[in-house]
Amino acid sequence: MDQGLLVTMADLAVSAGASSRDVALVLAGDTRVPADVHRRIADTIESTGYRPFQAVQAQLGRPLRLAIVFKTYGGDDPEANRFYTPIAAALELMCARHGTEIVRAMMAVDDHYELADIPDVMQDGRTDGAFVIGAQLSSKAVERVRATTCPVVLVDGYSEGNALDSVVTDNVAGARMAVEHLFGAGHREIALLGTEPVCYPSIQARRTGYIEALQARGLATHFIDASYVLTGTVAALGVDYIQRHPEVTALFGANDLITVAFIETARGAGLRIPADVSVVGFDDMDVASLAMPALTTLAIDKALMARAGFALLAHRLEALATDPLTAIVMPRLVERESVIPIG
Repeated sequence: MDQGLLVTMADLAVSAGASSRDVALVLAGDTRVPADVHRRIADTIESTGYRPFQAVQAQLGRPLRLAIVFKTYGGDDPEANRFYTPIAAALELMCARHGTEIVRAMMAVDDHYELADIPDVMQDGRTDGAFVIGAQLSSKAVERVRATTCPVVLVDGYSEGNALDSVVTDNVAGARMAVEHLFGAGHREIALLGTEPVCYPSIQARRTGYIEALQARGLATHFIDASYVLTGTVAALGVDYIQRHPEVTALFGANDLITVAFIETARGAGLRIPADVSVVGFDDMDVASLAMPALTTLAIDKALMARAGFALLAHRLEALATDPLTAIVMPRLVERESVIPIG
């Protein structure tokens, strides 16, 4: 096939003897596609010179206009978010490379990060699709989004019943990796900092992974429960808990911001990290490598999350997809200086 400009994901699927879903997942870097299917799809992509959105833009006779929508809560500055800003930057770079136009917008969310308002760019016909970053949508919110007729991909976002296309991290597996790493260093009394029994789905999943890892070894849990957004409060609660429970020799933080804050607060309280408490974080934000000691953490490939979001939106527009699709990004353990063996 030599159709460069006109090849869609549906065309790739036919040529590779695969589904358009598998094509999208291969382009998203999702590792769940069987190796033989992955190879056929990759070969077909290379031989056709496929580029996302080219066929759609040729049909429209103009560049696609896509929105990058940040959640905003309580007057915060979402563009200062250390996790989401790199994802948005990678999305913008990919859009530029593929000749699409970009509009930035904000979307208000409530205390549970659920949709409170839909931005105008998703309702007034200005955009052909949107990447919504970091939001949780109830079934009612999903219906509101669908009513806009603007195709949406949630990036690090969730919808009730998985009703919308989304890119997520395997947070359960990542949490297990964190706890297993601490097990490997001899730690058995391990605390979890910065989750709650009900919280944002990605944080909830990290709590689940922590519980599963400890239960698998018959070990007790140590919950230091508080909202992960209250960085200073969470750090102080963590230090207080460690001081009252000297048997705890290790701590797993639900994200890097609260974990680094814990390290700094602990140092001010006379605790030595990692001599007194070994620490693992999650996300691999820029602060992780700058902490003293440098933080061992689970890295999430933010550029890959953007690539996956781009692939899923192309799938939605090119393959006339009906069923929602979820791409999963696997975290990776990055060992630095905040964990030492005991015993």
